[in-house]
Amino acid sequence: MSSRDSKTVSLERSLSWGMGVLLLVVLMALLSIAAWIGRESAIQFALSRLHHDAEAIISSMDMQKRKVLRSLPPIYTQPLSGHYYMIVFPDGQKLLSRSLWDQELVLERGDVDGPRYWLAPGPREQQLLIWQAPYEKDGQRFSIAIAEDVAPLLQAISHFLWIGVVASLAAVLLMLAVQRVVIRRAFARLDPVRQDLREVRVGRRSQVGEDVPAEVLPVVREFNRLLDTWKEHQERSRNAVGNLAHALKAPLSLIARQGERSGDSQLRQQAQTMQQLVERELKRARITGRAVAGKHFRPEEDLADIVETVHTLYRDKELEFELEVDAPESLAVDQNDMLEMAGNLLDNAAKWASHRVHTQLLAGSELVLIVEDDGPGIAPEQREVLLARGQKLDENQLGHGLGLAIVNDIVRQYGGELRLEDSARLGGLRTVLLLPLA
Repeated sequence: MSSRDSKTVSLERSLSWGMGVLLLVVLMALLSIAAWIGRESAIQFALSRLHHDAEAIISSMDMQKRKVLRSLPPIYTQPLSGHYYMIVFPDGQKLLSRSLWDQELVLERGDVDGPRYWLAPGPREQQLLIWQAPYEKDGQRFSIAIAEDVAPLLQAISHFLWIGVVASLAAVLLMLAVQRVVIRRAFARLDPVRQDLREVRVGRRSQVGEDVPAEVLPVVREFNRLLDTWKEHQERSRNAVGNLAHALKAPLSLIARQGERSGDSQLRQQAQTMQQLVERELKRARITGRAVAGKHFRPEEDLADIVETVHTLYRDKELEFELEVDAPESLAVDQNDMLEMAGNLLDNAAKWASHRVHTQLLAGSELVLIVEDDGPGIAPEQREVLLARGQKLDENQLGHGLGLAIVNDIVRQYGGELRLEDSARLGGLRTVLLLPLA
């Protein structure tokens, strides 16, 4: 996996993480609120029962003897039953339930000025809910503390809380699974866009279809506008070169005639050179005239068109053109660039050939275009000079230089290579163009 792929952010994963965390936070908050409400409800219910028991105990007290005369529920007489009471008088005397046995309730310090309750540890690791309040009967003041073991109740609440946690996790996983299915179905609607982009890349379409979800439609429309702008720019640039060449022909002819009249050989020579450059640009415009901006190169069809055009341009030489193509129907190379490179190589070969021009194109992991002619060829020590823009061997005639330099510039932009070799087949120049197809 490349470093770029490892840094790619998955929308599905981001949405799943975000939704999962949000659901967990919401469900945990709801569970916490539910647990607090359940705990408080249970405690308030227990407090109401303790308050009623306290009223019953006080009503059965004999204040003179400071004893509980009437019988109480057996739970208050059974040792360590979990239900206890303790009456405290101002002089320090205490009246304890028999269920406390030889222990006392742990009371909070300070005067008892109103009802209050708290949780405190009790005997046998019991969790006691203690309710205490001040009372007055028959002119005597005292406070009563009555307690109940709420450990089983709190354990039941904790148990239900854990069940809620497990159920919440299961609900989150289920929601994430449903969300994943929904997201994938939604993203599946983008598959036609991906297919259209692939067809645009290989030159089978000129635009991306707009039958897409409303959220994606603005992006698709902007991309299509970008494609249109790019194609228009390419067309304008190509047409501008041809128009300029046409516009320069007449002024250059006048300059050349003026040089002849005045006997200025240097002016006449420069005007002829400029005319030859203009003619070359017009040939390039004719060669690449069939190209469509943004389309991919179609080897067999496009090369046949180039051969036909070059053959027409050099019909007075009666050249024999041979073409061999072993490649797919379409290659991921810009059609306009490839027509210009192949056109320049074929034009250069036709210019110097005596009788034959052989062209071969192979496509595997890379594109290989070989053009050979039976012309005079080029000496090895002069080949590097030709690949520099504007260099040529014969200053009196426009030769190999400019066309090969243009091809070399385009090849370098693609990360390819242009070689000049001797042709073992025809004896002239053999140009080999290599382009990566990755």
